[in-house]
Amino acid sequence: MIRILIFTLLFSNLVISQVDSEIKYFKDKYGRTEAESGPYMLEIKKINDSVTTHVFTKTKNSQKIWTKSYLGKQPYGLWTRYDKKGKIESTRDYNFTLKYGEFIPENAIKYSELGIPIQSDSNNKKIQQHIVKHFRYPEVAQENGIQGKVTVQFTIDENGKIDNLRILEGADISLDTECFTIMNSLKELEPYKKDGQTVLVYKTMPITFKLQ
Repeated sequence: MIRILIFTLLFSNLVISQVDSEIKYFKDKYGRTEAESGPYMLEIKKINDSVTTHVFTKTKNSQKIWTKSYLGKQPYGLWTRYDKKGKIESTRDYNFTLKYGEFIPENAIKYSELGIPIQSDSNNKKIQQHIVKHFRYPEVAQENGIQGKVTVQFTIDENGKIDNLRILEGADISLDTECFTIMNSLKELEPYKKDGQTVLVYKTMPITFKLQ
């Protein structure tokens, strides 16, 4: 009986030790100013050797503000933000695998072959405005001082649909992921024409991430 009890205690300690937990306190709801004991609390749990969960709450009533998970340093799983009543306000899904395009269709025309001045191309203006509007510097990249330029390549078909998105030049997986998120949310552009006919075009565009 004693042996069973000892074994049970040892097993319980082993299980507990596998889930490491760390708690930090902050003065502000943005988690910027640490404190010995503040109104906001961040609990970081190590689920396994690769995955950690981060739960940011109000210390007084344990009301969640947001929850996030990381696979190593990469955003992972479902990130959730809560409103003042504790209800889900928004979510961001990182449960996907980056899909690097493998080819550009043979009948696609290189953008430069159209001979359109960049300054007068309404699509370029629309893309730039879209990037500015939806640009979000990944938190994990900010925390680790990661900067860089990601060059994306994509096609615009005869209906203005964007497809065949790929990374030509990557910087970091968190930055690459954000570029996919931005460009995938750009649904369509104006189709291009050559010799009076709509054509399939491919072009490249750099997106720069720079910390101030």
